[in-house]
Amino acid sequence: MNRYECVVRRRSTASPATLFAIVSDGSRWSEWAKPLIAYSAWETRGPADDGGVGAIRAVGVRQRPTREMTTIHEPGRRHGYTMLTDGPIRDYQAEVSFTADADATQVTWRGSYETRWRVVGLGYWLVLRVVLGTLSRKLVSAAERHG
Repeated sequence: MNRYECVVRRRSTASPATLFAIVSDGSRWSEWAKPLIAYSAWETRGPADDGGVGAIRAVGVRQRPTREMTTIHEPGRRHGYTMLTDGPIRDYQAEVSFTADADATQVTWRGSYETRWRVVGLGYWLVLRVVLGTLSRKLVSAAERHG
């Protein structure tokens, strides 16, 4: 298996708490991430009914959404998730972290996965770079509108 990682960084004037609140609400991704994410809903809000660790969201298109489970839930700091549907890639893990500095918040969105085929891995990395870049830009934009 070959392992790949893609990291996208952005700066935002929004607070870490605002950014976290938006990205951790799986039912609302379609509000801020359209047209990339046209549909989003909670399948389950997890054992604590808070959208935290163990929660499962469905995102993408209504007819065939991607299922993602929350793996990290640290309000104001980090949100992590894994894709529950395998395809040509396996063990997709993502983490969005928020670090405040003097006048902004550093947003780091990291995704990693593995695949047997190098060409699939490289191709998916290119797609993931666009997807994470778009999601992070839209997240920052939504948070700054709310803030």
